[in-house]
Amino acid sequence: MVSLRGALWVTLLAACGGQHVVVSEPAAPPAAGFLLSVTYDDLPFQEALAPADGALGGTSRLLAALTARSIPAVGFVNCDRGGDEVLRLWRAAGLELGNHQANHDNLNRVPLETWLDGARRCHEALKVYNPPRFFRYPYLFQGKTVEVRDAAYAALRGELGQTIAHVTIDNHEWRLAQLYSEALAAGDVARAEAVRGEYIPHLLAATENARTVAQKKLGREVAQVLLLHANALSVELAGPLMDALAAEGARFVPLEQALADPVFTLPDAYVGPAGISWLYRFEPVVSAWTWEDETWTDLEARYNPPPPPP
Repeated sequence: MVSLRGALWVTLLAACGGQHVVVSEPAAPPAAGFLLSVTYDDLPFQEALAPADGALGGTSRLLAALTARSIPAVGFVNCDRGGDEVLRLWRAAGLELGNHQANHDNLNRVPLETWLDGARRCHEALKVYNPPRFFRYPYLFQGKTVEVRDAAYAALRGELGQTIAHVTIDNHEWRLAQLYSEALAAGDVARAEAVRGEYIPHLLAATENARTVAQKKLGREVAQVLLLHANALSVELAGPLMDALAAEGARFVPLEQALADPVFTLPDAYVGPAGISWLYRFEPVVSAWTWEDETWTDLEARYNPPPPPP
């Protein structure tokens, strides 16, 4: 396994009495293989971060890399963003589309009924492509109050019959893609290449972190769900990334197989504004996800130059 950048410190709230337990510098996860489902959010494409050949060309290259490796990825769609040709490419490749809410609305900022209306409209729109089975919360925000969290979940599961596509491997790949595109736009090829070089190591480290957290909380490997986005950087490195994950022991499985792991049936104990990995949401609830925070602070400091002086 690759080494984590810096110490991994996870503050856990114990299930009894709110006692804090600190877990530091955990041993690397076992070298045995693990199940991994690969998912892509914000379809049809992150247009602002599209490659030179556009969303259609980029999607064709992404899907070629996935299908060449028989990876059963799922793409999560913001249905009000159009992109019918892109979505049909996904289906022609035999890959499933899921519901990511029509407008990528933030459940922490819009009224619940407005947010649910977007989920319902996307549910109906997806029926043109495949029966929609999975829902992914935008930003991984599931409600900052118990009432909103539980009402949203009840509507998604009861009314729409959706399976929640929880994420276990959260990461900053979309931010790296943004830094990459900004560097290219500024003509800073050296910085763009440096950011590009961080992409696969970052995602391997995020995967190691998720496996370690699962081992610490449950004492076992769990099926992992990786969050990615469709953008220029993910297109360029899709094949090498999948090969690197396979070399780390990943066995790529359909999303429904990953979600059948009992870890996803544990009660959701987190209420708050953060969008976080499912591994942090069940007891004992993680109150400080410092690996994610510290990793981004490090990346931003190195690759996001300060604005010029006034």
